[in-house]
Amino acid sequence: MTLTLPAPFTLPPRYWPYLLLSAVIALLALLPHSWQQLLQYHRDAIALGEYWRLFSGHLLHSNYWHLLMNQGGLLLAMLLHGVYSDYRQRVLSWLLSALAISLALYYFSPQLHIYVGLSGLLHAMLTLGALQDIQRKLTTGWLLLAGLIGKVLWEQWHGPDAGLAALINADVAIDAHLYGLLSGLVIGMTAIALARLKKK
Repeated sequence: MTLTLPAPFTLPPRYWPYLLLSAVIALLALLPHSWQQLLQYHRDAIALGEYWRLFSGHLLHSNYWHLLMNQGGLLLAMLLHGVYSDYRQRVLSWLLSALAISLALYYFSPQLHIYVGLSGLLHAMLTLGALQDIQRKLTTGWLLLAGLIGKVLWEQWHGPDAGLAALINADVAIDAHLYGLLSGLVIGMTAIALARLKKK
């Protein structure tokens, strides 16, 4: 009698970017604070040519509550839209969104000198996913997009949530949420337009 072991669980490659990103931000949270300061978005340092901060700042968090909330947001994005698109296209969209958010913060939100957190990029991810839902004629895409737009407009009108700021021990960067939404719309709609041109 031979014992047959079940095949190991394998996750499709389209989910790998989410898991890798989750692992990276968890590991960076363990770095000494002095090391994290070299990676956070810092307006003055970027002006001096430390351009890696335009990307690395999105991977850091102000405390563990901040980290846990953004890990939860990343899990939600994976569950909602992880089945969509080629993982290489997804990573490219994330990189472009991260760069767009940071550049928008630099040029249009000069009052914000230091920024850390994945929330701006999460808004871009969810917007990209909502557009893909809409492209597939799913009502949930319109609902999610309307919810994101409503949330961002409310934040811009009402201001950041004081309770959330106390929990994460930092100001809530609502401008990053706005720029995440806008970058997701621009990148997502551009990708849809290019895909349609290829079909013609």
